Amino acid sequence: MFTNPAIRRFGAVGILAAAVILAAAWPIGVQAFGPAGEDGGDAYIGHPEAERAGEELFGRNCQQCHNTRGHGGKCPQLVRGAWGPGGANSDRFLFETIANGRPNTQMGAFGKALSAPEIWQIVAFLRAEASRVAAADRQRKADPEADLWY
Repeated sequence: MFTNPAIRRFGAVGILAAAVILAAAWPIGVQAFGPAGEDGGDAYIGHPEAERAGEELFGRNCQQCHNTRGHGGKCPQLVRGAWGPGGANSDRFLFETIANGRPNTQMGAFGKALSAPEIWQIVAFLRAEASRVAAADRQRKADPEADLWY
């Protein structure tokens, strides 16, 4: 029945084993889990301890592309515009983008390297940083001579 010698040698057991190995290695989307709430991040966003943990995780995993504190580099900034709070992208969408990546972009999936709580901590950090940036922008508009560092 099988003409390939490798398949003949291992038969159905080999095919089954290969299917199991491929299924285990196939990228699977991360199911968001966590506390109840519209975006699932209620236990993280707005909580200083989660923001501090997210800052450290961001520095290790995201800073290379999104620059220091998410202010943009070779990839989009994450503290203003569509990615900032109130922008077109919700907290849940940001979580899912980190977990599953974005097809046809340089954004890889981190859902196997980071747990859901760690991803929510990164989202919490980015939202807190966006608030700091917005406050600095408002102050800069009020006092253009101010020398603000953030």
